[in-house]
Amino acid sequence: MADAVMAGLQAALMQHQAGDLVAARAGYEAVLALQPEQADALHLLGVLEDQQGHHAEAAALIRRAIAASPRAANFHGNLGNALRALGDHAEAEAAYREANRLDPGDPEALYNLGNLLRDRRRLGQAEAAFHATLRLAPRHRDALHNLAMLLWEEYDAPEADAFFAQALALSPQDHALRMHYGLYCLGRDRFDPGWALYESRWQSGLYPERDWGMGKPLWRGEPLAGRHLLLWGEQGVGDQMLYGTMLRAAIERAGAGRVTIAVTDRLVPLYARAFSAVGVAVTTREGAAAAADLQCPFASLGGILRRAPADFAAHDGAYLRADPQQRDTLRQRYAAWAKPGDRLLGLSWRSTNARLADHKSIPLPLLAPLFALPGITWISVQYGDVAADIAAAGAPVRIDDSIDAMRDMDGFASQIAALDGIVSISNSAVHMAGALGVPCDLLLPRGAGRLWYWPRPAPVPTAIRAGVSDSDTESDAESRWYGSLRLWHQTVTGDWRAPIANLAGCLNPG
Repeated sequence: MADAVMAGLQAALMQHQAGDLVAARAGYEAVLALQPEQADALHLLGVLEDQQGHHAEAAALIRRAIAASPRAANFHGNLGNALRALGDHAEAEAAYREANRLDPGDPEALYNLGNLLRDRRRLGQAEAAFHATLRLAPRHRDALHNLAMLLWEEYDAPEADAFFAQALALSPQDHALRMHYGLYCLGRDRFDPGWALYESRWQSGLYPERDWGMGKPLWRGEPLAGRHLLLWGEQGVGDQMLYGTMLRAAIERAGAGRVTIAVTDRLVPLYARAFSAVGVAVTTREGAAAAADLQCPFASLGGILRRAPADFAAHDGAYLRADPQQRDTLRQRYAAWAKPGDRLLGLSWRSTNARLADHKSIPLPLLAPLFALPGITWISVQYGDVAADIAAAGAPVRIDDSIDAMRDMDGFASQIAALDGIVSISNSAVHMAGALGVPCDLLLPRGAGRLWYWPRPAPVPTAIRAGVSDSDTESDAESRWYGSLRLWHQTVTGDWRAPIANLAGCLNPG
């Protein structure tokens, strides 16, 4: 029977490695029918379950494998993977550490531990785990990539550059890596490599974006000479508004010819109002490229039009216009809510971004120093149902139920244009204010959630990474893309007190 078990296990493993998971599952189950506690079959079937998203089943099977063979380090490592997917971070960490104890020379347990520790915001330990991985496996591409990401996103540390470059040398066609390195370069004013690398976003698998250009030739800034150019918005509405700041310059550069702008449905009225006067058609993206000779997604305009800091300085980013009648109607309504002489300020405090919401959002009670300021009437410009949030916090924030900031972007634009300014975390309200030229005070986190197109705060010194507090790392105070923004970064990761206090001091008329 032993020969039959080993032969069946080897055949199932080969099918597994070839990607035939149905046959591999049948093979592992046949082995277990002969020997129910065969450790390798239990383990490999557990790995297969994990690959198919059945994490609880995977963990149960691998635990049985460990009971049969407790010193198999890779069993513990793969148990950690299943537990991490289940959100059981404490048990996953214990599994990775046991795998490392049993086989200190295996880099994978340390690499996976580093990823888990970053998830848990234990950043110094995560950095140490990635370095330890690289001491064992200096050419571990994923460890190089993830260490670079940690150093860049969390600390904006210049050391990230070397790790990005090493990873790219090992895997020059890794499109996710190329895109991330491109964003890093753009944040450091290295525009030529930055924009070129960022073009890999389309092959990265990180954006569920269609090619609205339908494979038509990419416009590279040459004169149209009578041809038809489609400029199309990509990613979310905020990204379309941000990169849309380059559209007027693109139209001027294109010269004689026909230009069409295609954006997501919710933005069509806003863009039509802004561009119809210059003879540019605005439409939705579906099928818009069919009649075009050339096409260019909005962000790709950067490689043509934003190649130096001076290219940004020449434009204030205000290019959209709200409906004047609706704006004036809303202004009158809000003025009736306010005391005479009050400033009308919008407020947005919450993000729904699945990965970054916890870093970007601010609990309403933390904004109490702003609510205590005299002479301000606060109007919600927060999308979604926020009445319960406001009531629970006892916040003096009025809600205009006639505005749906998610579905009616034209009405949302009128609301923001009706205000004297807004205070917001990083979301679409900020892009709308910037694109309309409305003053906006933007509260930003340090580390995760700080997007590259905002001026970066000062790099976090090594002592800060070790947990030492520091209050002398204030960020830049302006946005490169939008002239009406002021930026207020956290000075300590996760602590909103300093930027809120600084903003309150600036808003206080006394």
